[in-house]
Amino acid sequence: MSAAASLPQWQRREKLVALLLLGPAVLYLLALSIYPTIYSLWIAFHNYSLYRRDLVSFSGFDNFTDLLDSDVFKQSFAVTLIFAFSAVAIELALGFAIAVLLDRKMRAANVLRTLLIIPVLISPVAMGLTFRYIFAPTYGLLTYLMKSVHLPTADWTVSVTWALPVVIFADVWQWTPFVALIVLSGMQSVSTEVTEAAELDGLTEWQKLWRIVVPLIRPVLLVVVLIRLIDSIRMFDLVYVMTRGGPGSTTEVLSLFSYVTGFASGDMGSASAIAWVTVILVNILVAIFLRFLSKTS
Repeated sequence: MSAAASLPQWQRREKLVALLLLGPAVLYLLALSIYPTIYSLWIAFHNYSLYRRDLVSFSGFDNFTDLLDSDVFKQSFAVTLIFAFSAVAIELALGFAIAVLLDRKMRAANVLRTLLIIPVLISPVAMGLTFRYIFAPTYGLLTYLMKSVHLPTADWTVSVTWALPVVIFADVWQWTPFVALIVLSGMQSVSTEVTEAAELDGLTEWQKLWRIVVPLIRPVLLVVVLIRLIDSIRMFDLVYVMTRGGPGSTTEVLSLFSYVTGFASGDMGSASAIAWVTVILVNILVAIFLRFLSKTS
């Protein structure tokens, strides 16, 4: 007799109901996630023109090797790494500082924490449009304010020097509160007995923070950094709205380069190869962080 047949009738009904409830979600996952992933991998190994689908042919690893010879790809890869690591480093530093300030008894602390989450709830497209008009070279709010106090201005979003820092600033403004709230939750999960014992040993606030709190919340810090790195590496909407990857390819991250290659040039094979390079990069980072997490646990 099978294990399923030996179950009571009510347990068999519960399993059937569970399968029926999970069925739509599984079908949705297969249709909109797993199938496109496998199909994009198939495209990456073919010469696939968006405008001449009748000329599709197998190319092997040519799309990937061509990327290694492409200066534009190397530039986009470097821009992606600079953007991701710079933004996440600043967000972690500022988020940690904000979490330390909020991790104490103070008036209106709950109100401040509620206000902090507002930037995270705004869509990246709306955020990009907002900062695009703030940093507009001629009519932007920042340019107007700086001119009103007779300070020198710059062509922010169309400057080779300032375009990438401006995009990083917008990303930092939106996601620093997320980092701060996650780090704050980690700090508040530290047992009061541990911190009180540290105080009895004569540790100062800074010593207690660096010697007690930070080591205890290191897994939380690693997880939040990993989440933000993955989001930053696959960033598209904020960059597209603010700069379109310009000027030149100064802010052209890998996801935007893949979009331009696929839908502007019609080379879907190369576009899929770029996307899979991004996937490989993300998985390498995940493997590294999981290794660090296993050591800290």
